[in-house]
Amino acid sequence: MGASASREKFRESVTALIEVDVSADDADFWDELWKIPNSGEEVFELIPPIAARRLRDERFANLATLFTQATAQLCQIVETPYNIYFDQALNCVRVLTRILPFLLEKGGNNNNGGGQDDEQEPLALLVVHAAMHMLFLPQFTCDFYENKIDTGSSGSSPTNKNKKDGTSKPNAFRRSDTKEDRYDGTTRKYDKNRIEVLRLLLAACCDPLFSPADEYNPLASRWLAVATAADAPNAVCLFYSLLNTVLTFDPANVGFSDSHIKLVELSAQVLCVLLDCGLPGNPEPIIDPVKGEPLVEFDIASKGGFNLFRNLMARIDTVQELDFIFNGFVRLLKNVYEPQSTYLPNSSTKLECFQELLVLLWKFLEENPLFMNHVLTKCNINDLVVPICFLMYKSRRDPAQIGLVHICTFCLLKLSGERSFGVALNKPFTKKLPSDLPLFSGGHHDLLAITLHKLVVNGAYKLVPLYSCFLTIICNVSPYWRSMSLVAAVKLVNLFELFSSPKFLYSGENAHRHLALLLEVFNNVIQYQYHGNTHLVYALIRRKDSFGRLASLTLKKAQEQCHKAYGDQNRTEYDSDRAMAQKMDPKGLPNAGAMMGGDDMGSKFVPTEDWLREMKTSLPLETVTRLLQHLVPVVDEIVAKRQGSVDEQEILNVLQDIVMVGLLPVPHAIVIRKYQPNQYTALWFTAFMWGVIFLRNQSLPMFDGQCIELFQVSVSEEDLH
Repeated sequence: MGASASREKFRESVTALIEVDVSADDADFWDELWKIPNSGEEVFELIPPIAARRLRDERFANLATLFTQATAQLCQIVETPYNIYFDQALNCVRVLTRILPFLLEKGGNNNNGGGQDDEQEPLALLVVHAAMHMLFLPQFTCDFYENKIDTGSSGSSPTNKNKKDGTSKPNAFRRSDTKEDRYDGTTRKYDKNRIEVLRLLLAACCDPLFSPADEYNPLASRWLAVATAADAPNAVCLFYSLLNTVLTFDPANVGFSDSHIKLVELSAQVLCVLLDCGLPGNPEPIIDPVKGEPLVEFDIASKGGFNLFRNLMARIDTVQELDFIFNGFVRLLKNVYEPQSTYLPNSSTKLECFQELLVLLWKFLEENPLFMNHVLTKCNINDLVVPICFLMYKSRRDPAQIGLVHICTFCLLKLSGERSFGVALNKPFTKKLPSDLPLFSGGHHDLLAITLHKLVVNGAYKLVPLYSCFLTIICNVSPYWRSMSLVAAVKLVNLFELFSSPKFLYSGENAHRHLALLLEVFNNVIQYQYHGNTHLVYALIRRKDSFGRLASLTLKKAQEQCHKAYGDQNRTEYDSDRAMAQKMDPKGLPNAGAMMGGDDMGSKFVPTEDWLREMKTSLPLETVTRLLQHLVPVVDEIVAKRQGSVDEQEILNVLQDIVMVGLLPVPHAIVIRKYQPNQYTALWFTAFMWGVIFLRNQSLPMFDGQCIELFQVSVSEEDLH
């Protein structure tokens, strides 16, 4: 049958399913349907969303038969994997992938013709289990020997009610394949089949898309519960295989096929989904005293919310494995800037799945304490900091990349809660990134501060809620900042002037908390790292009036400034950093108060005596005030002697030699603000992850945005054309 003829025949079959009742016993119709050769693209084109929904709503009996027969054929191919039936099995995979999301958008419990609640779980089990088997089917998705070499294990991890079951991990991590033995024609075929089956698994697990965000329950999905259960077939193999596929990829090898790049990206998406549901894993499993292998008690594994994939992730513990994971993330995330930094065109593959990689990195940082400790004490954590800062900097003004900036911020906030992170940032920064970041001579602290400053003064308006996080990150690492560059010092003092300006200070009753964090940064550096930070000390002296105005602020003056600031709502703010002469982005200003919990510029906040008292109590001004009291006269004297013509280096040398012991308040205790997991952040990650997956699967549109409720889908006029 020619391509055009098979296409027309498939179209006729779909039309028949929608228009008339087709008996489940009509063997000729059903047999012919599955044998019609079609590509995934053709199946998606010939079953448009309107046709899928009509089939579901008007001919559910036909849909039930279609679903049952396709699932039965997948189960059959798993039992008897004859390659003469592989093409037919692929047709079944493609049809199921197409129609599953339309079933699940109705909750997966459509009863218009036969679907019953108690029938849905076995259906979910059959489809998901078949897909997990097919991902390790010899001659379909792997060679006979790959089950052992590629995954280190050949089967699932079944749970026996009468005994404890071991989830012993295979020797799963392996080195990346060479181009010569990896990318022959057979392997390309396997990659394409893996992509088809992974799409099916992703479609089967997509019901979170159709739950309103305020009602989302990470334990509610039957499909995901089946996929992550202790008895899911090949689950251990699948976890390590997906992780291997992602983390062994080397963008520097340009011989990869397009299908393998797609496989890497899809593997990252499926792994994110499987690690997102259920409850966190236990990083400290019970160990079998005889075999020395981790055990999972049956009563634990059978409880609602148990997720084998999260348990496997939490229990990765050897140095070799942790190194493998860290090095994989570094290699892939460096790809955000390395292709732009080379003089050789097409010398590396450009990946687009940075957001999925950051979700995976976050999950490892959050749920595997050994990984967190390992990267901070045994690795060069700056290898991750640089690409994260670069991504934030390049994405700061793109409304479509706000989620990416959020997840980068969360990763940095998580890391900044550890002392070893702040110490590690002192390593010199020597890279030349392909960006217009100002040149500076310093360490990775400086890179971090300069990047976050830029996000505030020149970022999109939607970044406003992150300002507190930006300042908290800088505050957490500031006690360990040995030597601040001149550029970073000027930027931080500039932020203080910006947040103490009437436009920001009176944007809401809690807006002064940003000033408290910045003052804490200055205090930490002054009291714990004074002698290496004369650049900051001199910058504070030069901007002494800003601190004086704040310390002497009266209620009358505050009310006058507030009235003047909001007398002209359209006034443009400017960055007070004269050296850089950067114009402020007005879009970052109108809702400055929203960062502290929703105070809007239009809320007409008016300073009160209680507000002024609370603000002054919360601002730790004493250390900076005492510093200025002692050092301003010293600098003034030097300037007077030179009649105003003085070399700044001379002043810095004098400041360096001054001993401040006994002149400053007793050093305060270092306060580190650690990220605390909560349901709101977890929900944000779920919505963000599925939003990325939705957008990244539009070339073959797996999901139709019409009924998605987890997040808002808006269609632009350009998309309509």
